[in-house]
Amino acid sequence: MKALFLTLLMTFNLHAAIESLHYKILPGKYHLGGTLQAEATKFNTLAKTMDVEVNYDVIKKELIPAPAHILKNKMVFVLPLEFQDERGYLDLEQSKSLDSQYATIQHMGRVKIGKFNDAHRVQIVGKNGKYICNIIYHPSFPELGWSEIKILLNLSFLTNYEMQAVLK
Repeated sequence: MKALFLTLLMTFNLHAAIESLHYKILPGKYHLGGTLQAEATKFNTLAKTMDVEVNYDVIKKELIPAPAHILKNKMVFVLPLEFQDERGYLDLEQSKSLDSQYATIQHMGRVKIGKFNDAHRVQIVGKNGKYICNIIYHPSFPELGWSEIKILLNLSFLTNYEMQAVLK
């Protein structure tokens, strides 16, 4: 019982230490830029999942007929708990792909990002068909370790809408 309590306490303390990351959305075909925030918000030790909430606010170009609720919105990625540190990315690199009830997660290889070698390039494909997300993970980056997020949205009237965000 004492071991279970200590494990839960350590897990809670690790989760409490994760804060939100702030990104700058780069200009794209239909937008001027914007901001994006990513944060691990919910940890479910029974289901062994964590929710990563991504809030974005896109500044559209003039004459683009996109409603405000699409351009300022949030999405939640439900990932296995192992992805709170490099352990999950190393396991994914070995298996190449992981299928969960929420998404298919694929390791797309290693890349160099700035001065950091061997960053993990990972693709998350939502089972609902509404998004494809590509992230660059390296353990040297703060909190979630994501230095870059690229999201391809597929909504009813807005298909293949791409936004790329880099850590501020």
